[in-house]
Amino acid sequence: MTVQYAIEDPATFIEEFKVLAPAHYEELCVTKDFPMDPDLEAYGRLHVAGMLKCVTARDDEELVGYAIFIVQPHLHYRSCKTAFEDLYFLKKTHRLGRTGIRLFQFAEEALRKEGVHRIIFHTKVHLDNSRLFEYLGYKHTDKLYTKILSTESV
Repeated sequence: MTVQYAIEDPATFIEEFKVLAPAHYEELCVTKDFPMDPDLEAYGRLHVAGMLKCVTARDDEELVGYAIFIVQPHLHYRSCKTAFEDLYFLKKTHRLGRTGIRLFQFAEEALRKEGVHRIIFHTKVHLDNSRLFEYLGYKHTDKLYTKILSTESV
């Protein structure tokens, strides 16, 4: 197993992402009130604007993981270029060992080279990655709450 990490244009792995997305949704989505239906056009606009950074992990060219960030100056601190994690996932077959750690370390270094000052990650309560983030030097700074107001389509 030789895993390679890279920053990729989302167009290069979108079809592979579509294959991994259902497993990601099943394992991590806490409210199945809405179907998995990513707004690919919006991701494309973010990419064209230079605000989308996609880090991939490939094992012999097969996509096995990703970490996707929206990068922009923080709205509260304009001088702080911030990478907001949108989603991350690693196939269960690759979770033993250091593949996940290396994915995040690669992402950090790539984002640092692009002038990012701060990265903000989320973790699910039912699949808590706090220990991983603490190992990587992240601080627990916020709690996140959600509430479903309606399940009607817009």
